[in-house]
Amino acid sequence: MSTDIATYDYCAIVLLFIVVIYNFRRSVHGTYRAKIMTLIVVCTIAASVCDATRVRFAGLDGVSDFRFLNINAIYLLLLTIIPPLFLLYIIAATDMWHKLEKFKAGTVICAIPMMIYIPVFVINYFYPVAFEVGPGKMLIKHWGYYYSYVTFLLYIFISALFIRMYVRPVDKRRAHILTVPVVIVLVGMIISMIAYGHNIICFTISLCILLLILINKRVEDSVDMATGMHTYKVFAEDMNTNFKTGKQMEIILLNIVNFQYALRIVGYDSMLGMMAPMSSEILRIMKRYHAQFMCYYNGDGKFAIELSRKHFDFAHEIAEEIARSIRQNIRLEVADFELDINTCLVNCPSDISDVDSLFMLITDLDLADNERRVLSASSITDTKEFKMKKEMATIIDRALTNHYFSVFYQPIYDTKTKSFNSAEALIRLRDPKYGYISPTLFIPLAEKSGAIHAIGSFVLEEVIKFIATPEFNDLGVDYIEINLSVMQCLRSDLADEIISLARKYRVAPARINLEITETASGYSQSKLYSNIMALSEYGFSISLDDFGTGYSNLMRIASLPLDIVKLDRVFVLMEEEGGNHVIIRNLIEMLKNMKLKVLVEGVETEEMVDSFIGLGADEIQGFYFSRPLTKTAYIRFLKEKKPA
Repeated sequence: MSTDIATYDYCAIVLLFIVVIYNFRRSVHGTYRAKIMTLIVVCTIAASVCDATRVRFAGLDGVSDFRFLNINAIYLLLLTIIPPLFLLYIIAATDMWHKLEKFKAGTVICAIPMMIYIPVFVINYFYPVAFEVGPGKMLIKHWGYYYSYVTFLLYIFISALFIRMYVRPVDKRRAHILTVPVVIVLVGMIISMIAYGHNIICFTISLCILLLILINKRVEDSVDMATGMHTYKVFAEDMNTNFKTGKQMEIILLNIVNFQYALRIVGYDSMLGMMAPMSSEILRIMKRYHAQFMCYYNGDGKFAIELSRKHFDFAHEIAEEIARSIRQNIRLEVADFELDINTCLVNCPSDISDVDSLFMLITDLDLADNERRVLSASSITDTKEFKMKKEMATIIDRALTNHYFSVFYQPIYDTKTKSFNSAEALIRLRDPKYGYISPTLFIPLAEKSGAIHAIGSFVLEEVIKFIATPEFNDLGVDYIEINLSVMQCLRSDLADEIISLARKYRVAPARINLEITETASGYSQSKLYSNIMALSEYGFSISLDDFGTGYSNLMRIASLPLDIVKLDRVFVLMEEEGGNHVIIRNLIEMLKNMKLKVLVEGVETEEMVDSFIGLGADEIQGFYFSRPLTKTAYIRFLKEKKPA
């Protein structure tokens, strides 16, 4: 029977060495979770060795009673320590140390069973209160021996209770994962009690450790291989849990503002290679402060460091040193190119009270003017723009319900007829609380939330309804351009909706031009092509907006049924700087040779109007002729410009 017991322990040792090789070689070190798991593994290995040794000693006559007593006492002590460590691991894995601070009395009560057991362990060497060695290496068990098992089960019960009370309400998946070891250990305890001689407790504990590491977090999902830091996915999960549990946090946000620009200069591999020394620099400084922390790499040069509570007072100092050290010690392979870093200190929940606002702050930090100082989160979150973004879902819903959206029209000048034969329809929003809100602010958020579909449908119907009026027919306008957002272009029923509206209001498709942005042509080609081809075949003209700012190439342009290409304002700036006439002239000539009309937008001076007319542009749009106008103002504008 003793051989059976030793076999379980040998299996446990093998499993635990697999854990050591697999997990600790590749995981993130220095966190409370990793340190506690290390202690659990060490204690379990030691307990397994002690268990196998005491089985061996029981069959040897040459082993003294004192040595046999020692090995049994150490085994029992190690076994009793493991459940409290598992409770600490649960707290660390779910980052709920703040719960202990709120319930200090409960923490003391939870520590009492272990505080009692330690004196029992010591006293047993002088007076047998736990067990003693009888004849033939037989253990004579006393109340202290059974108390160790009661302590073991008590901490397992407290762990299960903690999971149910605090973990399950905020993260059911993690609660289920952490419950698995509790169940396995209890089953192992029951088997050990029923099947005398089959002490499989160490084996079940080692099995639980292996399952926790394999199930709780796969290494490749939780650790960024370039930096060795936790990934964006882990950051999102941890922050979501922390906000739900009301944890107070001090977070250092560090963004490389010119990351994308640097990426274009040195390439992906060089920037990826630079992330490792950057993370090493951060870790070096954190270790110098002996700080406990969680560090995350959120991609695109964005780092987040969550400090432990005892380092809150040093947060500003740490943030300044990290930013300064990276500027001084990390350089690109390009002379005179310095990384532009924005650093921000966030106190939660006083600065930020929800996870969505935190992610919004991370994005907005790129736009902040830091002047090489550590920003406070409130300097960004207290701005009107940030508050608008935070409430944007409500603002958009309110606008759709109460008709706060309106369509404006910007006239387009035809260089051949010298008249305004078309216009671009533009969405505008005036909120009763915040006033005028720029489309550059609400359109991206509407695309993320899905509200862009309702906004797009509103614009389509408003414009087509306007075109159908007798008043529009008297204006002498050939067509109106309507922008289609990226998300609209990906809808499978987009073509059906537009065709249905044209039929409903009896508007000829030739009176409508549909604009897609250049970046939209870089998305799902099958959906984009099917929509555009269906609309083009029905008779709508198609234009490509913002040419020169996205990712389209000429082959892609040639493959789309385009009628108009709109040159972005970047070409106007090129022309203003001078010396680029050949480039612009050849580009316009090439597009016209492809049977495409060329429209230049963003023109603000008479000089540029004359210049682009000379370069061969077919149409010109910009503030020089008119800003976007309300429908009434647009009608008045056309009547004033109409030849007598």
